[in-house]
Amino acid sequence: MNILSTLRRSIAIFLMIGLIEAGGGLTRAFANGTDDFNDNIKDNTKWGTDVVSGGGVMSETNQRLEYFCSIPTGDDDVNRPWILTRMPYNANWSVQVDVFNFTAPNNALQVSSSGILVVSPHSGNDNFTAELYASSLGGPPQRNGFFSELDTGGINIGTADTGGFGVTSAAVRIEFDATLKVFSVFYDVDPSNGYAFIPYGFFGIAGVGGANANTNWGLSSADQFSIYVYGFSAAMIVTPGQMYNDNFVETGGVTPTGPPPPIPVPTGGFGFGFPVNNPLLTAIVFLSGNFHGVTPTSSQRNYSIDVAQDETGKLMTMGTMDGIAGPGGNPQIASSVGSIKTVNGDPTAQLNGSFNGTRDGVATTFTGMAQVPAEVVDVGGGTDGVSGTGSYSSMIGGVPFSESNLPIQLAAPPGAVDNLHKDWSIHLDLTAKGKKKPKSQVGATLTLPNGDVIVFKKKNASFSTVGGFAALTFSNGKNSRTNKKDKMTTVTITGLTFAFQNGAWHATGGTIIYSFLGQQGTANLADFTVGP
Repeated sequence: MNILSTLRRSIAIFLMIGLIEAGGGLTRAFANGTDDFNDNIKDNTKWGTDVVSGGGVMSETNQRLEYFCSIPTGDDDVNRPWILTRMPYNANWSVQVDVFNFTAPNNALQVSSSGILVVSPHSGNDNFTAELYASSLGGPPQRNGFFSELDTGGINIGTADTGGFGVTSAAVRIEFDATLKVFSVFYDVDPSNGYAFIPYGFFGIAGVGGANANTNWGLSSADQFSIYVYGFSAAMIVTPGQMYNDNFVETGGVTPTGPPPPIPVPTGGFGFGFPVNNPLLTAIVFLSGNFHGVTPTSSQRNYSIDVAQDETGKLMTMGTMDGIAGPGGNPQIASSVGSIKTVNGDPTAQLNGSFNGTRDGVATTFTGMAQVPAEVVDVGGGTDGVSGTGSYSSMIGGVPFSESNLPIQLAAPPGAVDNLHKDWSIHLDLTAKGKKKPKSQVGATLTLPNGDVIVFKKKNASFSTVGGFAALTFSNGKNSRTNKKDKMTTVTITGLTFAFQNGAWHATGGTIIYSFLGQQGTANLADFTVGP
């Protein structure tokens, strides 16, 4: 052993003794869980399902746990959860792993790292890391060093960075002091001749005690942390053998209790359909199609009218009616006749229009307005129809006619009920993505009552196992039929909560606020039908 090595070890021992005397949490305990990865087979009693983001791959091979990425997607990573034990909040514990990084990032976007991730039982966005990195972020030359980061709610609270060491083979260690509620992080630049860890950061998670940063995760004595090992790379290819972990050891781990998820954030596809037969929920209707029949008047005129509703709820009509002609005697009559709006929680046809032409060859003008709930009701004898009020002013052959607040009750013409659509659904796509630790991304696909499909791009979202997603707003999606952006459609979901049950995530509640086709409503998401 040379003089420099002896001096380095003496300094390390001195620092550790000083920290022990100061209550630094460096006392050792019996190793509860280890894995040297020598059997080249993943032990499913110790490790759970990998959380994969982008093109990252993790494989136990060559008697080590390798990370590689052959097709970079931007930020790529794999987090492998340790499931044999969890780490208690009410007792001291430690976890360490050997880390190897022979990658060569060479531009301002490239970085790679591997290490340990600690996750709060209440939120995947409350987490802590310790790693060995190789980086050229901001521009070459490459720098290798040790880094730790404390996050709360997905926000960086504080970091510790040793700066460039030029080291490629090392070990990192996290220790938790249950009295101080502090994470301490350590490195060893040469674990080949026995561990001699050197501290480089201290982080408090109960508001005090951390020299580098403090936060409050709101934990209780019964809570348990989850541990992951990970590999991460950004904008670079990592070939097999360039980066890997080895010799995982934890001390102080306990038998897992409670139902924390095997991954930090919910993932998967979740469908919610509007229950069209629930009269307590505000429906959004689409009223387009052909209406034909005989007028329920003494003249009994045959008619065939096509109604079109646009994305703002406006209604246009075009068609013919016996004895009715427009300007110049044109039998085809086209007109804007109002719109569908939400009034007092009900979809309502607010009709208004005018006519200037002839009726049975007699000059006729007409202006009128009506308000009719866009709902089919029983108008008597089990007959489907509509009921509302209207007012009009007309001149037929020079003779004026008018009426105000006239009750309207009409039987539905043939096919009218089939033209009234209220069914719509939204499908959420939740994925986990992010630098070194999974963070939620949520996209959505909305199918409107008119059959149009609106696709909303994925966006980052903050998830907590206690409060769920605070607010998810989807707007400016692309209409797959027109291939254009839809600026009139918005859906907001607040308080969307999930529970992990029977090996899968399930949505448990939330409030949905929806606005499209000129209408809007608010409902409890638990009232919607749930599907894939």
